[in-house]
Amino acid sequence: MIKEIQYKTFSWRTHKKNWQINRPNVCQFELTFSCDLHCKYCYLDRYNKPSFIKKELNTKQIKFILDKIYDLGAVWLCFSGGDPLKRKDFLEIYAYAKNKGFIITIFTTGVSMTKEIADYLEKKPPLVIEITINGVTKGTYERVTRVKGSYEKAMEGLNLILKKKLPLKVKTMATRQNLEELARIKEFLEERKIRFRPNSLLHARLDRDNTPCSLRIKPREISNIDRLFGVESTKEDDDGAEVYNVHKRKRPTNNRVFRCAMGGGDGINLDPYGDMFPCNCIRKPAINFLDSNLEIIKKTISERFREIANLEFKSGSKCRSCGFVDLCLRCPGKALLETGDMEAPIEYFCELAHLAASRK
Repeated sequence: MIKEIQYKTFSWRTHKKNWQINRPNVCQFELTFSCDLHCKYCYLDRYNKPSFIKKELNTKQIKFILDKIYDLGAVWLCFSGGDPLKRKDFLEIYAYAKNKGFIITIFTTGVSMTKEIADYLEKKPPLVIEITINGVTKGTYERVTRVKGSYEKAMEGLNLILKKKLPLKVKTMATRQNLEELARIKEFLEERKIRFRPNSLLHARLDRDNTPCSLRIKPREISNIDRLFGVESTKEDDDGAEVYNVHKRKRPTNNRVFRCAMGGGDGINLDPYGDMFPCNCIRKPAINFLDSNLEIIKKTISERFREIANLEFKSGSKCRSCGFVDLCLRCPGKALLETGDMEAPIEYFCELAHLAASRK
């Protein structure tokens, strides 16, 4: 008889074991840059064009890469994008990954959810489906997405997921475009007993376009969001994301540029072309899974990426010796995209950190 254990216990034991033998636990795989929406805050929207999408991996190539991810030892697999449901072969890819035993999370807008997909997921559900709802009125939702008719499609997708009783979480990007509707979004989701996570940490696009930064909410307005949602409710328990709860973040004080888990070998990131890169904001150096054998991939993770993670400050950046470093949500990747320099401070995050310190 197989002994049952709680998921959190299984997760912790598996993570710990893989850390000990230097194997990644998690893979985030951007299956496509294609998306029905064109949100102004999106850091990937530049690639949501036919010229980029036509170069993406085909079904056979993705299955080949999934085999390699499996052989690396990763257990958790997140299909993201873009919107992975936009791929015509999504169910074939999902079924292949599911049959290999991956624990799967799906990030989607919900707009591309169909009855066919929902019916299949009802039979073979993922760990969770996480959709983004940035407004619960047509005006606000479509002001954010910049696509007419997207609100009705999003609500149809949400209702399909709810009807099938699929595991669901909703996240909302809190921006200047929907700030006044956040309380209404919260009420809408709580009425439907949906787990909810707000996020306001916008950053520049991968092509270093700072347009999303113009949508940032003022730091003191974030304090109001804290009170609206409750500080504890803004700490995500599954994927490690922390949003507003900055005063509880503790990081080591040393000369390292990276004070996060980047390069620690716990997770890998892949784009729709099969390139593996250090983190979502830092896409170079990269190594292609199609062209590289397993030993080269392992060596890249354990040596090349870790070398980046262990970089030390070389400039006189004030981030180097800042007394609020344990409260700051700035990261080298965000700094690189916004300023072109991984060591540079971002004044917005400086203000957030000082505000958090004043509340302690």
